[in-house]
Amino acid sequence: MIKELNLMAVPALLIFSFLGMLTFIGLVSAPIYYSVLIYVFLLLACHFMRGDSTFLYSIFRKERTKILYLVEYILLSIPFICFFLYRGEHWAAGLALFFPVFVSVIPCGGFSLRLPTFPCLTSGSCEYHRGGRLALPLFLPLMAGGAIGAYIGNRNLVIAVCMIAASVFSMMLMREYHVEYLFNYKSALRFLKLKFLFALRNACIIFLPFILCLILVDFSLPQLFRGATYYLCASLLLFQVEMLCLVSGGTNGGNDIISVLVYMVLNAIFYASLIVPQTMPISMIVSGVLAYYAYSEIKKYKL
Repeated sequence: MIKELNLMAVPALLIFSFLGMLTFIGLVSAPIYYSVLIYVFLLLACHFMRGDSTFLYSIFRKERTKILYLVEYILLSIPFICFFLYRGEHWAAGLALFFPVFVSVIPCGGFSLRLPTFPCLTSGSCEYHRGGRLALPLFLPLMAGGAIGAYIGNRNLVIAVCMIAASVFSMMLMREYHVEYLFNYKSALRFLKLKFLFALRNACIIFLPFILCLILVDFSLPQLFRGATYYLCASLLLFQVEMLCLVSGGTNGGNDIISVLVYMVLNAIFYASLIVPQTMPISMIVSGVLAYYAYSEIKKYKL
């Protein structure tokens, strides 16, 4: 995913680093079996989702391939071993040393997580389906984190998870537009109208679990207002990113550095709108400006 993002990998790595820090802090204070279950799940998922087993068997034969698996899984287990030793759980560290041996001898299942996601999305939103498939491995732990935050009443954790979810999904919408894509719309105005409606409808479906977590963490009228604010801000962010792709990249690639900088500014405006709802008009104005420039770009092709 990071390889496909090119320069967009910079904010992606920042978001992943922030998520990793939150995960580490949460796991330190959580029961140790949470960490053990996460470790076991990740290692099994890595093994059963391998797509290189046939190639490795043909080159190194079965015995040497299992040795390669063992070495790789031990390397992947080192961070967990250090974490278990940090917490003083020597039995968990021993499990992290033994489990790779057990997993490496199991035949690879060839499973894949690239399944259709968000089946309730409206028709014509292929970019949202693509974004859902790419973001799903990160969305699942984010949903779990939001549910835990709502259960224990940690409002800050839920807000942080909601912010990361919107940033991650909006990043998946960054792509290059092509001329042929624009010709699917009978006019520039209809293009903008449909993109805005798709953002409103799809944001409700995609971010519904996070909206519920925001409401349930403190069921009150101000929190209901915060949930509605998050929905509107996330919808505007998705719409802004789609307009940014068309304006900065157009149909010829554009300048990736400028796109990254503008994308980070859009996320900063989204964060400010969620934390201080009075700043939401800024997000609306930015949406209108990007829509105007997108309209001008489309009119070049006489649509």
